[in-house]
Amino acid sequence: MDWNIGNSTIFILSSLLVVCAIWRLLRGGKRVATSKYLSWLLITSGMTIIQVILVDAKVVNTFPIFYIFFIPWQFLAPVFFSLFICSYLDRMWEFKKYKELLLTPFVLFFILYIVLKVNAFTGYTFFSKEISLTIGAEWDENLAVLFAFINGIWNYRTIKSYERSLLGASYKTVIEKTNWLRIMYTLLVVLCSIWILVILYLKVTKFERGMMAYYPLWFLFLGFYFVFLYIGDRHLKTKKEEEKKRQVAFESIVTDFQIEGLNKIFESKELQNVIDADTYDVTRVLSYFATSLFDKRTVDDVLWDIVRNAIGKLDLEDCVIYMLDTERNVLVQKAAYGNKDKGTRKVVSPIEIPFGEGIVGAVAKTCKWECISDVNQDARYVIDDMQRQSELAVPIHDQGTILGVLDSEHSEKEFFKKQHIFIFQLIAKLTATKIKQLVKKEVTTITNDNGYYKELCFLLENEKIYKNPDISLGSIAARLDISVTYLSQLINRISGVNFSDFINEYRVKESQRLLTHPNYTGYAILSIGLESGFNSKSTFYAAFKKHTGVTPSVYRVKAPFES
Repeated sequence: MDWNIGNSTIFILSSLLVVCAIWRLLRGGKRVATSKYLSWLLITSGMTIIQVILVDAKVVNTFPIFYIFFIPWQFLAPVFFSLFICSYLDRMWEFKKYKELLLTPFVLFFILYIVLKVNAFTGYTFFSKEISLTIGAEWDENLAVLFAFINGIWNYRTIKSYERSLLGASYKTVIEKTNWLRIMYTLLVVLCSIWILVILYLKVTKFERGMMAYYPLWFLFLGFYFVFLYIGDRHLKTKKEEEKKRQVAFESIVTDFQIEGLNKIFESKELQNVIDADTYDVTRVLSYFATSLFDKRTVDDVLWDIVRNAIGKLDLEDCVIYMLDTERNVLVQKAAYGNKDKGTRKVVSPIEIPFGEGIVGAVAKTCKWECISDVNQDARYVIDDMQRQSELAVPIHDQGTILGVLDSEHSEKEFFKKQHIFIFQLIAKLTATKIKQLVKKEVTTITNDNGYYKELCFLLENEKIYKNPDISLGSIAARLDISVTYLSQLINRISGVNFSDFINEYRVKESQRLLTHPNYTGYAILSIGLESGFNSKSTFYAAFKKHTGVTPSVYRVKAPFES
């Protein structure tokens, strides 16, 4: 082996960089994706230098087994740099669009590395050692630097595109978020340019002192990565704090919309209880239950929808609805989710509980909820499909007239908390209200002042969620915490168009704005369409002509530019 002060120091610093990055990953827990991409950028960059140092110090000559673990990290590092930038700027859709191109160099050289290893371990049966060294050193090194340089230019384009997309934001806000990235990008491109010049100098002068000429460059790159780690962490922390503040403000607005959506179901006193509780979580759950029931036309549909959502939204093990048979004065299991249901909307081995008996019967008789933290201490407990440890039963009633009981059991003692009790009471109220509407054949209508529709418009106008080309009816419904069916009917009845036309209308308005904005005069028309959320030229042109009557190119020529 041939260690010296130069390669030893570089090896130690590179190893320290990798260890720091791995430590960040391990201690991060549910760390945001942007932070993870930064860690992987540092790991791949550090491993690139470590592999070169192992060759320079002739470690692989002494221990050829190390060569097996060599992979082309140098083609992965620029990819993670792009991932970091796209994630930080909330433009992951742009990375997804070009990810195949960005990953192609790594894939090709990974295959080439395998061929070189097989060739070396078989005594160079495919091609000579000299050719292997040329491919594994010169081709590898030169193309890796060129790829990093081109990737840096692509990242600069991403940053500029992001800045142009924030035309409504203040200059200070945009610069605070992107200026440090621009500086890091510039440093990286300068380092790559110096590397290219060093390669050209060595070729011209036929420098014969091995890799020592690269030592200063590796020190510069390592310094860059340590600075990137420090500055990146600082900005990510700032961004996280800002996101938290925005989320609090957003939840406050959303809660107002959702409470407005629930005001036709609950009385003022009950809504006040919602406001005083853990508002965002409670309204989120209730909104989904309420909107999911909107299109149900039979009592059975209502009951099965309630138990299914109770399991999915409240993370329960079991949920059963008993309905009162007034003629026989017994409570009958009408809907269940968990072991009592096998996916056929039919209760497995349904049981009946006499009115007033057991925990469920007592709740029906008193019309008051009961939460049993340990059923082993309550002689009234009735075993159904299996023995459990805790139970929550809430009456379903209409102004004191008992209709049934909403019941849930859990294998843990003291599982049910105050929030479970509160939400169960409100769900029972929802169930009773919907059953009453069905009995009286009342029709629930959607009006223009619908709170959920206002929330949807808020997301489209303020967060511009339509810019995501992968947005779907299901993803928006999940964001609003309402059912897909209800959202579809909401859009159809108020806007008069289907979901696709509704979203495309926002995208067309955005593209109209960009087509007539001076900052976008140099943008290709298709680029503006993609920037507005369309995922292809055909859908962009078809939607634009449908909503405006002309093609984007004609519109750009005829429409006056904004001042």
